[in-house]
Amino acid sequence: MDSEKRNVSRRDFLKTAAVGAGAAGVASLGLLAGCAPQANSSSGAPAAGGTPAAGGETKWSWETPPAPIADSEITETIEADIVVIGAGISGCACACRASELGATVAVVEKKSFPSSRGGHYGGYQTNAMTRNNLTNVPLDQIASEWLRFEGNRCKQKIVYRYLENSSRVINWLEDFSKDFGEGPLSITPITTHYVGPYYYEHIGTHVIFGEYPENINNINAPVYFMWKKAEELGATFYFDTPAEQLVQEDGRVTGVIAKAADGYKKFTARKGVLMASGDFSGDEEMMRCYADPTALKCDHNSYIPAGANTGDGQKMGMWAGGHMYLGPACSPSMIHLIRYCTLCFGFMYVNAAGRRFMNEDTWIQAKSIRILTQPGDNRYAYSIFDADWQGQVVDSIQYGGGQFWDNMSHLVGEPFDFGSPDDPWSPLGTLEAGFRDGLAFRADTLEELAALMGVDEAVFLAEVEKYNAAYDAGLDDDFHKRKELLTPIRTAPFYAVKFGPSILTMPNGLEINEKLEVLDDDLNPIPGLYASGNASGGRYAVDYPVVMNGNSHGSAMTFGFLAGEDLAAL
Repeated sequence: MDSEKRNVSRRDFLKTAAVGAGAAGVASLGLLAGCAPQANSSSGAPAAGGTPAAGGETKWSWETPPAPIADSEITETIEADIVVIGAGISGCACACRASELGATVAVVEKKSFPSSRGGHYGGYQTNAMTRNNLTNVPLDQIASEWLRFEGNRCKQKIVYRYLENSSRVINWLEDFSKDFGEGPLSITPITTHYVGPYYYEHIGTHVIFGEYPENINNINAPVYFMWKKAEELGATFYFDTPAEQLVQEDGRVTGVIAKAADGYKKFTARKGVLMASGDFSGDEEMMRCYADPTALKCDHNSYIPAGANTGDGQKMGMWAGGHMYLGPACSPSMIHLIRYCTLCFGFMYVNAAGRRFMNEDTWIQAKSIRILTQPGDNRYAYSIFDADWQGQVVDSIQYGGGQFWDNMSHLVGEPFDFGSPDDPWSPLGTLEAGFRDGLAFRADTLEELAALMGVDEAVFLAEVEKYNAAYDAGLDDDFHKRKELLTPIRTAPFYAVKFGPSILTMPNGLEINEKLEVLDDDLNPIPGLYASGNASGGRYAVDYPVVMNGNSHGSAMTFGFLAGEDLAAL
């Protein structure tokens, strides 16, 4: 893999995740800070909280379904075998696969082009992995770790159906794109994964490249391909056409009404409707109802495109008789360290007060949660290291690694690459941008570094001294970090890199079974209604489990593909 493709992979991931200084397309969740979620029933109706209703009763706005849109307001009726709501990873995969199998497909999307973000796709033992001599551990091991991670509160059959089909879908994507007029996709596994003894992440993460000059909106390459290929095969996409209400006849979902510029259009589905409309983290009321308390402390949302993730599909599904899938008491969250700088590595971390606060030898969601639960300013932390940092990073990856420690897209067979200060998407370039934007600091003395960070000098110096003593002794009495990962902070210049948590998505939605059928309160399928991606629930229950990085994108694509295949066969 040449250096240009390597740079493209990192750029693709970072751009679409809206990371780094001055990240675009982010929406503030500041109004949510300090709010507590409410207890919820299985139907998604809260026990308390929400929006005051008439007569003093407390209700959430979606508990009252909107009035049906009258037939007189319908300007056009469009028929298809399958109607897909949402042109994201899952929706485009469904449209592409179903069209390939000969079904007619109509896709309605509220934005002007398909939605995508991030760049990692998880798949179990794909052809790309086999070509690169990478072998997964047994599938049952990954599945059992996933279930244990989620406290056995997610749905076992859903987890297994993803893992058992993920390689077939990624292999299909690679093979199916070979005759694509604008060029094939290149699928490459990466080695970016945490290898510590307690929070092990398994290989299976892929980056997917595609050079498409017409892709002016920087749509993730596989999503762009599936969109264009689906259109080539006859699928029709209706952009700027937000879905508003499902259509039901005798309990069966038969279509959806969406609002276009020229009025309401009714899309009728002969085989079924797939809800692939994304998450709800852009809706403050749904966050108050369903998000866990830690997620509500996060005042930054990096979901792009902003305004797309307002839980429309979850609400429509509940109006049709479905309900949200809930874990112990609330929805799982996906919180990554993509605010401020994207560098943290495995060095000593200090909070906004200059105090060390955790064992840095852990995975990304744990680091985010530790920051969010700090006293005082819990928006960020600092990673502290000295002039020898590059060699220390390279050496540490054999003991730890993972996202924001290793390269985000560390291609198999290639050494760690720090890049160039002139490349804004490389580690050195990110660090250089941090210096420029006040998100990273470099100083000749620790005293000067403390002043640049704005922390109490005495507190900070004491923490560094204690950390150096732990390194000398090979024993961390405070947080029990492995001795292999303790590094000295003694050689000037000294560095402080600011990093912090941001919500990526709330990966939860309507309860489904392994066939992707949306379930009613008695856990019976609602005829004609299916859900996938973040509009569906059951994959996760407590947190986002990175037992294999990229499993959210991988499962969204896998289940979209399977929905297209299953519906086309009806």
